[in-house]
Amino acid sequence: MKRILSTLLACATLLSLMTACGKSGGGSGGSGSGSGGGDAFTTDLAAFYEENTAKASEAGDFPMMMPLDDEMLESIYPGLGAIDRKQTCCNIAAISAVACEVSMVEVSNADDVQKVKDIFQARIDQQVDGGAQYPETIDAWQNDSDIIVRGNCVCLFVMPADFGDFAGAFNAL
Repeated sequence: MKRILSTLLACATLLSLMTACGKSGGGSGGSGSGSGGGDAFTTDLAAFYEENTAKASEAGDFPMMMPLDDEMLESIYPGLGAIDRKQTCCNIAAISAVACEVSMVEVSNADDVQKVKDIFQARIDQQVDGGAQYPETIDAWQNDSDIIVRGNCVCLFVMPADFGDFAGAFNAL
């Protein structure tokens, strides 16, 4: 039964990726390289998300994730919609009581890296300061959240260790 559920979750995730992850904001498509954050870096964010979500789902109880459309993206990350992005792949747990969020953005302009980093930090601060309502969820937002910058890519990973190590996998790229 657990395998069937994991397979269904993986299929649902793949379908949601096709609609939610990809280029956005008028950039030139595909995975580009950037120079912000100190080093050139190129990766396909949707493929990274798909691969690591599948691994986490196979390994255990990874939560059902929900891709953010443009309206939800702006609601959860105010100001992100105004930034020119080459790639956007943002997913949150379908149940608010679960602290799991994987949001990755590649910006077109290196000057926007800090803006995205600030938007992601504001999300963490908002969750810690009353957005999250359960003690375990608040704890995860305080202690299990990482903002990583590689080139023009800015990533927010929020998840307890038993959901996988997206931050470690991203740093290993």
